[in-house]
Parts: sequence; C-alpha cells; structure tokens
Amino acid sequence: MTIERMQTLWRGRWRRLPWVRNTLICAAPLFVVWLCQLITQQSGAEALEWMDSHTGALFLTYGLLFFAQSAVLALTGRFFAAALAITVPTVLFAAANHLKEAVNGVPILASDLAMAGRAGEIAGFLRPGMDLGAATWQGLWLAGGLLLVSFLWSRGERRETWPRRLLACGLSVSLLCNTAWLPASSALLEGKENESQGSRNERLGLLAGMFSALRESAMEEPDAYSENNMNRILRELEEAAAGQAAGGERPNIVLIASESFFDVTRLPGVTFHEDPIPNFRRLTEECAGGRFLSSAYAGGTGNVEMELFTGIPSAFPGASESLTSLADQSAYSRMPSLVKTLEGQGYRSVLVHSYNDSLYGRAFTMPAIGFDETVYGKDFTVEPEYSGGYLSDMTLAEELIARFKDKGEEPIFLYGLSMENHQPYYGDKFTGPSGVDYTCDALEGEDLGVLDALIHGIHDADAALGRLTDYFADCGEPVLLVFFGDHMPGLCLDAGDTVYSRLGYASSSDTGDWDAEELRKMHQTDFLVWNNYGAELEVDAEVSVTHMAERLLDWAGLWKPLWFTWVERAGEDVKLYRERLFVDGAGQAHDAPTEESEETVSIYRALVYDMLYGEHFISEALTGYVPEGEG
Repeated sequence: MTIERMQTLWRGRWRRLPWVRNTLICAAPLFVVWLCQLITQQSGAEALEWMDSHTGALFLTYGLLFFAQSAVLALTGRFFAAALAITVPTVLFAAANHLKEAVNGVPILASDLAMAGRAGEIAGFLRPGMDLGAATWQGLWLAGGLLLVSFLWSRGERRETWPRRLLACGLSVSLLCNTAWLPASSALLEGKENESQGSRNERLGLLAGMFSALRESAMEEPDAYSENNMNRILRELEEAAAGQAAGGERPNIVLIASESFFDVTRLPGVTFHEDPIPNFRRLTEECAGGRFLSSAYAGGTGNVEMELFTGIPSAFPGASESLTSLADQSAYSRMPSLVKTLEGQGYRSVLVHSYNDSLYGRAFTMPAIGFDETVYGKDFTVEPEYSGGYLSDMTLAEELIARFKDKGEEPIFLYGLSMENHQPYYGDKFTGPSGVDYTCDALEGEDLGVLDALIHGIHDADAALGRLTDYFADCGEPVLLVFFGDHMPGLCLDAGDTVYSRLGYASSSDTGDWDAEELRKMHQTDFLVWNNYGAELEVDAEVSVTHMAERLLDWAGLWKPLWFTWVERAGEDVKLYRERLFVDGAGQAHDAPTEESEETVSIYRALVYDMLYGEHFISEALTGYVPEGEG
C-alpha cells in the first residue's frame, strides 16, 4: 500500500471521526512529557510516579508544549509538523542529558547550551559502544511511534486562510508566553539560592528545570551593592596592601593543567607493584606539593582554568551563565586576571593547548583575559605524536620547551593545557596496555580496560612532567613550575556504575547522592610546585582553584593587585564556593556558605558584580595591573 493510499484512507476516517485527531493533539504533549521523564529517569514507572507527584510542574510543562505545538499547528495546518516540533528536540535533549549524567555525573547545565554548536565534537568524547540505556531506546522508539500516528492523522478537514493561520499562531504564542511568565509559574519555578540543576530537574522535571535555569538573570544585584560600600571596601584593601613590594627576580613561570591527573594510587582495591607516577612523587618530595581542590568533577576544564586565572568563585554567575559563557562579552576585558597581572610586571604570556580553540570560547576569552599568544595543536612547531586519540603529553612538553627557547629576553608565562588523558576511557583507547604493573580484582574485561586507559594517560603525563623538569633544571634561567590536575576524571562503566563506585572510592555513581564531604573528596586532585633556583617556598597542603593565582604570585615573589589581595584575605573564610559545595577557610565542607562566612561572601559577591555586571565603581582600581611607580 502506498503512502498516498494510506493517507487517503485515513483522511476519510478523519471526516467521520474528527474527535480522534483532536484527542491525539491534546494528548501528544502529555505523552512527550512522559517520554522526557522516561529517558531522564530510565524507568517508565518512575516517570509516571513523578508526573503523579509533581502536578504543578507537569501542568506547566504540558502547557508550554501544548501552546508551542498549537502555534506550529496553526501555521502549517499539519499535526505531523506540530508533533515533530515538540517531540524531536525534547527527546534528543533528554537523551543528551542522560548521556552527560552517565559520563560526568551531572545533568546538562544552562551554561552548557553555549557549546550546543559543538555537540558533534563533544559526542566524540563518549566511550565507543557506550550503552544509551534500555529506557532511552524505548523512548526513541515510542517517539517514532508518536510521529507515525501524527503523520497518519496529519491533515484536518479544511485548510484555513493565511490571515486566520497567522492570527491563530499569534494567539498560541501569546498564550505560551503568558503561561511561561504567569506569577504562579514564576513562583513554581523559583527555587532556593544556588539550587543545583539536578535538584531543579528533580523538582520540576527536565524541561521545566532547564527553563527555570534559563529564566534566572546572570547575577542579581547584591543587597550590599552601592558606590559608598564599594569605596569603603576599596579603602580597606588599599590600607591592607600598603607597602607591598613591587616584586623581585621575576622567574619564568610554567603553569601546567594536566587533564584528569591525580594520584591514582589513592584508589582502593588497586595494588600497584610499581609507582605509576614516579616523577611526580620524587619532585613533590624534593620540592613541595599537595592536594588541588578543583571546582569541577569529570569535566569543565574551561571553567576551572577561568576560575584559576580570575579568582572568581564559580557559584557567583547565575544559572544561565558560567565564567566561560558570560552574555556580556565586554566583561572579559574587565575581568581580573593572573595573566594581566604578570603582563603588568613585564611578562610575555603564551597559552599552549594540545587540542583546538573550539571549546569554552577560548578563541575569544583567552586573548581577552590577557594572553599575548595562543597556540593550539595545529600551530605546534614540533613533530606531533598522537596517543590515545589526541596529541600526546610528551608532544605538549616538547612544544613548551620550544616556546621557552624562543622567548627572548623578557620573562615568560607559559600556560600548558594537556589533552592525552581526556575522556573517553576504554580498553582500546591506546595502542597497547599501560605497562604499569598492578592488580585489581574488583574489575575485569572492558571495565578493567577503563582503569588501564586512565593509568596509561596518567603515567604518560608523569613522563612528560619528568621531561620538562629535566630540561628546565639546566636551562640557565630561573623557572617556577606549577603542575596540577584540572579535575577528577569521569570513569563511567556500563550498568550505571563508575570505577569509583565499583572500587568503593565513592558511595554512589550519582553525584546527587553525595554529601558535601564526599563532593569535596571527589573534587580533589594533586599539584606540584617546583623551581630550579633553590627557593624554599611555603606551600599549603591544599590549594583551591580560587586561590591558586594569588598563591602563585607569592611563590614567584611578585606584586599583587588589590583584587588578588582581596582573594587572599577572603581565603580566611572562603576556600571554594560552587553549587552544593562550600569549603570554608578551615577546609571544612558544607552544602552552603556558613553563618561565619556570610559577610565575606557578601562582599565577594558585590565586588564580582561591580566588575562584571554593575557600575564598575572600583573595578579599575581593583585590577590595576602595573605596580605603583612603574606605570
């Protein structure tokens, strides 16, 4: 039977039973809500239970989808086009969200949408053969069934004239907007301050949870924000910084963010018969090092590096933004920066990344925060070597050495960002096994292959570190090298497990189950501070991403602008602040700022608001990057 014949038969039935088509039109958005929750929760029964217990969020989501469908239906006159418009984006978004949760342990954030155009590239980070989940496939098949039904019942009895279509479409859009912005809707969508996206999705469902995040302003004006308050804070900081020296020897600075590097010997249930990171171990014993407290887990390197360079806690931008996706791009020129601080003291700055500039807006943000030169994989001057699907860490080390040799007379700030140990992790990621002698009885087969791929990448990163320190030890110029892991890797396994949960390092593969103390543990990597000029440096056992820049300036013996003087001072109360995790100055983990830190957080927030969003009352004074008397 041809498609034309099928439609002819169905059209005859439409004329006799128009109520069937109308019922389908009304029911389709409700079915799409269920499909979305089915994929999100990976259980049809749990999806129905959620719909039954969250009627307010259900009706809001249904209303938004229904009026969106009605607008397309009015414009085209075809149920198929209308159903297609609400079904395909919803189901694909739910599937993408499920994959991100499976890999990184967190749902899609509103700020992630800034990278939607790179979805194909990001999909390449998924483990080959990764299981989408039975409920995901079920949802995709059922979505196809809905579209088939909508196709068969697509056309009504008569086509309206264009003026009537446009009028009906405009009415539907008006109802859609009114539904979205009704006071009752706003009250329903509003959650507690710094509510996590996971909590939003649980409370409102995936679609309304994302809509709630997108509705939030980038950053609301703090209550304490006024010109008088800002000037008062400025005077206090100027008094605290009075008499600060303008700097000393100005060593060359090499800062390396090593992808997903951490001391893998901390994992329980893995017995190492040889040290997988011998260079890192030896260097930390000779010099200094400790734990690095990152603002991310399993991904988000771009946000980690921006927090490191700026000292701005990631909790401050609103849910719709991140430090790498500010809507007002002029804010990047006002943003405080370690790079600009070094430039003001005569440094030339070069970023070297063994990938490309497509992610996190680096093509714009890195020059905007002060880098004189940005070098990506295609710009490398050394012979490229690939390992694990990416340019190897040893290639990055050789490129950093080449750039150092070509630096000229002025001191240089080299920021190296590796890629070899980036996800995905799977048994055949590398051409051979890691070669590290260890045993792990809790994992076997492909699951053991995931662990071995991680060990392989970390072992190679350690070898590259050894190559760098060997070179800089005899380079004839003072060099301060800081090496750190940007975040813990996401080590997902099939059946919803992770290497961490299987080995007992984490209580669950779902980050939403972690309390503040466990979140803190899963945000800890390792760092090293090394120099070739015999400086005995005071290095804390733990340094957070927020405070790494101001600590680095101290280690290098350099002058600090008022902004980084403030960041250092705030460290007495605030070590790290991100959603669901606040680490106070004593290193204690909490799920929100403590009463004792409330004033510091309030001032911190007001200073950030002034620089990025407000009237810029004191932002120029805070970020004066040239020492007084040298400008």
